[in-house]
Amino acid sequence: MVLTTGDYGRWTSRLTAGDVARGKVSLAELCSDGAALYWLESRPEENGRVAFVRAGADGPRDHSPAGVSIRSRVHEYGGGAVCLVPGRAAGDFAFVDQSDQRVWLCHGPSAAAPGSASQRPLSQTAPEGVAYRHGGLSATADGRWVLAVREAHVDGGRPPQRSVVALSTFSRTPSESTLLDGHDFFGAPRVDRAAERLAVVVWEHPNMQWDASSLVVVQLGRAGSSDPDDAALVATGTPWVVAGGPDESIGQPAWQRDGTVRFVSDRRGWWQPYFHPGTPDVTATATPLTDVEAEFHGPDWALGQATLAELSDGTVVARRTSAGRDTVVRLRPGKVPEEIAQPCVSIAAVCAHGGGIALLGSTPDSPSNVWMIEPTAQPRPVRPAQASVAALHSEDLASSEPFTVTGRTGRAVHGSLYRPRPTQPDVTPPPLITWCHSGPTSSCQPGLDLTLQFFTTRGFAVACVDYAGSTGYGRAYRCALWGLWGVADAEDCLDAARHLADRGDVDPDRMAVRGGSAGGMTALNALAAGAGFKACTALYAVTDLLSLAATTHDFEAHYNDRLIAPLPEARDLYVERSPVSRAAAMTGAVLLLQGTDDAVVPPAQAERMRDALVAAGTPCDLRFFEGEGHGFRRADTLTACLEAELAFYQEVLHL
Repeated sequence: MVLTTGDYGRWTSRLTAGDVARGKVSLAELCSDGAALYWLESRPEENGRVAFVRAGADGPRDHSPAGVSIRSRVHEYGGGAVCLVPGRAAGDFAFVDQSDQRVWLCHGPSAAAPGSASQRPLSQTAPEGVAYRHGGLSATADGRWVLAVREAHVDGGRPPQRSVVALSTFSRTPSESTLLDGHDFFGAPRVDRAAERLAVVVWEHPNMQWDASSLVVVQLGRAGSSDPDDAALVATGTPWVVAGGPDESIGQPAWQRDGTVRFVSDRRGWWQPYFHPGTPDVTATATPLTDVEAEFHGPDWALGQATLAELSDGTVVARRTSAGRDTVVRLRPGKVPEEIAQPCVSIAAVCAHGGGIALLGSTPDSPSNVWMIEPTAQPRPVRPAQASVAALHSEDLASSEPFTVTGRTGRAVHGSLYRPRPTQPDVTPPPLITWCHSGPTSSCQPGLDLTLQFFTTRGFAVACVDYAGSTGYGRAYRCALWGLWGVADAEDCLDAARHLADRGDVDPDRMAVRGGSAGGMTALNALAAGAGFKACTALYAVTDLLSLAATTHDFEAHYNDRLIAPLPEARDLYVERSPVSRAAAMTGAVLLLQGTDDAVVPPAQAERMRDALVAAGTPCDLRFFEGEGHGFRRADTLTACLEAELAFYQEVLHL
């Protein structure tokens, strides 16, 4: 294959848009019963259906009922949609059915008849005028109860009410009890091995979990029947607070075998793990497991995050994020973390399995997979390699080159550059696509991203920017966006692109910017932040902050109070920061990609953005995708979006 720099943006690539779409298989909620590994798998070719997969000695196979999609909608973003139920038949599990949001108990399929799983409901039917959602599932060690976060949505537009409920698995009909309520939000509940104490993270409006939250412990008991099969799990006594406060974020509680509760806290500026006796004794203190300045947790957009795990000897293994890269370490009190050899650079979950550990992560040359890490064997992927990855050769893959630039505010801005591959000897710089991650409380990931490689294999350079507010760099960097959303994030992305152009890595006259959701707003505002970008692709983007505040769901109802300022006093500031108000200042053409069923950013926002751009004389193409919500899931949609985006850059950047 002969490639020239004059053909930048039009190189022939082995990786098609269809390959990328089919390869966008999302994996989540890794767990183990000691004999097999399990995880959730979202499949674009099945319209985004989410299946529960089991991988035992005979390899991976579907473990959930055929046709069922497992997904929670608690906090809109869900999480904790499945859990294993021990103490019963091997492979039994509880799950949230996407279609009705009820919790179901499922007896896994037999080896002779895959897909033959049977199921029955654990949660009760909601009263008339109320809709229940469930998430954050976990089971007691004896398998008698499944715990869940419940959202009760009441007709009339009132905010949903949330609680932690215990659902009996032994009762013949759905039987349940409420263990804790009275807080705006709950993280995934966790019960100790004796089912005597519940630990759960709580927080209140206007905070997000990563801003200010607390760890609450509740004493538990049994009530209602002398027959243990019919007894209810109930809260006894007054809950007590173990950690947290107005300037501290708490996450990921779990009970150790010795009865202590483990959690992460950023009280010292970084999300680090701690142990606490888990008792109401006011003199009891939390002991840090390490003082390393790195992140051992991430923002809880979804319930049930698990980046730490206890091994059989009581030690803890954990994902450690530092300088934009993930590693796995073994933690022992008072000792330097010991890094465990494994290939992943982006890690979403860690769990103990047999004599080793399992990871959910991606490497620089392979997308997200389940990896088995054992002391006496080489790390190995559990799932077969995706066919779309097989289309790529090693010389095709662009690798991450970290960079840091001092932005216009004097703050360090972190990012990674991916050069087009195969690299050419010509010194002519390539066109650039700057990626703005979503959130805005999120971060770029260095593991293989097929969408990114779709563009680098066609002659584009890609820069992923961890702008102010990104996670992975400590609390101070995460809070640097407070009051500055719509300004600092956009400026950081433009400053990073200009930096790469100034040092000759990219063509300053052919720079584009892209992003989805909050990242779409950042991308649009970067187009108006000064000369530089000539094109912008915004997927399901926030374009009108006042409209967002008026229509967004309860989880994010006050998110902007810190990112911008509280309403109604800051109304003018919301207008000023909204891309729809800045159309006249935008320096390049815009492609808007929008789902018709988006409840987070309604389609009307995209239409108003298009109209404002057209009125300002700026070229804009708006494309709707039927049946898609906030984040595209279907293979045909993902394919069409990539093809449209490539054609857009080729036209606007004159490639």
